[in-house]
Amino acid sequence: MRRARVYVALLMGILLIFSGCGEREPPPSASEVLAAMQAVMEDTAQILPEGLVYTRASSPTDPGYLNDTLFSALYGETARGLLADEPSEGSVISDAALFLSVAPYPCELAVFRCSDTRGASSVARLCRGRLDTIRRGFAAGEWADVAAGGQVVVQGCYVLLAVAEDPHAILHEVKGWLP
Repeated sequence: MRRARVYVALLMGILLIFSGCGEREPPPSASEVLAAMQAVMEDTAQILPEGLVYTRASSPTDPGYLNDTLFSALYGETARGLLADEPSEGSVISDAALFLSVAPYPCELAVFRCSDTRGASSVARLCRGRLDTIRRGFAAGEWADVAAGGQVVVQGCYVLLAVAEDPHAILHEVKGWLP
């Protein structure tokens, strides 16, 4: 837990230093936020199973690229087009990163940076739908409590989804340094 707090404090310090330089720093990327969420999990001794990370920062030819097809397969048909393969001015989601467990354990982390707060509300609805799907999938098993405890949080233009043993700890640490 100490390492995550140090990591988050360091990021906050860097943001504060640069915010005083007269030029506005860009917000953290979805990949940076996802890495912070994973660090908090490790520091709070939560299970971080083997998994795959998908980001928009990857090359479209990279297997770790988060494309519209994968996004809509996970988040439903209504998600199609919100994460366009070719980002445009009208895109609802400007950046995204996902961690998906490959183990039969309910662990999923998602970060979406939206173009505006209205888009964030739409994406939060999709995340709640995804969370319901995860809960139904694990409802009858030994990990039902973990799946049931998943949370979705909107912080400005960011939408965060955490399905883990203690999603509150993860989201509380990370959302404190988001704009």
